[in-house]
Amino acid sequence: MVIAMVVDAWDQPFNGTVVSSRRFAEALVAMGVTVRVLALEGQERPIAGVDLYEFPKLSVPGVNGIMEAMRVQLAKPERALVRRALAGADLLHVQFPLFLGGMAITEARRMQLPVIASFHLQAENILRNLKLPTPLLSAGVYALMRHFVFQRCDLVLAPSEFARKLMREVGITVPLEVLSNGIPTQQLRAFRQRHHLPERVEVLCVGRQAPEKRYDIILRALANVAEPRRFHVTFAGMGPERAHLENLSAQLGVDATFVAPSDSELDRLFQGADLFLHSGESELEGMSVMQAMAAGVPAIVSDSKASAAGALTGISESRFNYPDAGHLARRIDQFAADPELVRRISHDNHEAMLKLDHKQSVLALLGIYRRLHPVSWLREGINEAA
Repeated sequence: MVIAMVVDAWDQPFNGTVVSSRRFAEALVAMGVTVRVLALEGQERPIAGVDLYEFPKLSVPGVNGIMEAMRVQLAKPERALVRRALAGADLLHVQFPLFLGGMAITEARRMQLPVIASFHLQAENILRNLKLPTPLLSAGVYALMRHFVFQRCDLVLAPSEFARKLMREVGITVPLEVLSNGIPTQQLRAFRQRHHLPERVEVLCVGRQAPEKRYDIILRALANVAEPRRFHVTFAGMGPERAHLENLSAQLGVDATFVAPSDSELDRLFQGADLFLHSGESELEGMSVMQAMAAGVPAIVSDSKASAAGALTGISESRFNYPDAGHLARRIDQFAADPELVRRISHDNHEAMLKLDHKQSVLALLGIYRRLHPVSWLREGINEAA
């Protein structure tokens, strides 16, 4: 089976779409699937067995600013190279619903290939980075993605039930299925039971330092807990908001560190964390929250109506009223004063994440590929035990 996958920013760290795409590609290759990735040139983090088709960077006035603000660069579609990447492929899977993805769909249709797209990008993410009014313009952004990408697919994959409902609300009428990004088995095995918050609390926040993540809420909450000096927060990631957040943490007197760790360093940060905070306005699943829960780190998550992350936990004390920094501060104080709550959340959230083992997501995706192109998998062996 040969799968062509469009992932413009294949090398970009701290981007949920990229992290998810790389995990799926690596797992599929290990099972004997041939994966071709259409991406920007200049990749520095190759995955053994993945065939890269590299495209130059696209420069479009009026669009460059959006992508730079989001720390996602666009690939310039080149029709001849797209055709080479699709030649002999069994199926196209679009992870980035942008220009390269649109052209790849056009060529795949001409070649009569099945087409899948994954829904990773919320309109809110684009508009907040541009400081534009989200309610007024989000419908237009979704209309563009719907017209040029999603409605031209045989199937659209949503990472959560929240995302599936959103897709229907914005007018997607093609078949929709929910497929979680999943949690790698090694992260599930890295579980460590937390029993209380220690005298020195290591707080962890993971993700792009972008406006929609609302890290300012976390800084204001930590400045207003009962014992501010008890907490140290590490922001793991990178993005356009870093300088602003560094200045704000200094103004508020919050003990904060900003790092851009490697994958192994990030795993160690999760292992050493006592508390995980997530204040995002918009989230289609919440991969960093899932990893924290899998590792047993007690988490407090935004209950924003535009986010799926709050639904990951069934424990009300693990959610705060978005965007109320005062309520988040009270939740943190509640954790600090109640070891039994910390123990219960650490255990129960981990148990909930066991249902989302990445291996099951990979097998489900492989089943979808087979269903859309039933002849391809009969031609060659697939090692599902890999």
